[in-house]
Amino acid sequence: MVNQVGRYAASDEVDDIELMKMVMELPEKDKMVMWSQGYIELVIEKLPEYARDILENRMQKWEDTKSFYQDQIAEILNDDEFKKQAKGERKQFALFVMEHYRDLQSLLFAAYDGKITEEDVRKFVYRRRFGGRKKYLH
Repeated sequence: MVNQVGRYAASDEVDDIELMKMVMELPEKDKMVMWSQGYIELVIEKLPEYARDILENRMQKWEDTKSFYQDQIAEILNDDEFKKQAKGERKQFALFVMEHYRDLQSLLFAAYDGKITEEDVRKFVYRRRFGGRKKYLH
């Protein structure tokens, strides 16, 4: 699901000034959607040089947050108690995760199943920021 700015940036004929205006009018939430869905680099590339920092600074902040959560997940996955619970029955493990790591449970279950991706973490960061009480992947 690409927003209007993403569709315009992907088109053949892009006016960089018009694209800059469109980016400036976007709310923070829509800018973060472009990042979480992975097409913000395309938009940045098509912006004029002097306007790229509009998105680059925000993108760096979101990447730092993503790295924080990735480090947290890695730390939990290396925890001895977590490893012990992961080797046990899945239901007991699920209860353990829900009790001890409620905020990170969607990422931990994805990591437990060996299916965690960078996109999962980006979506998690987006949901943490704009999802209200929903703290899982979209």
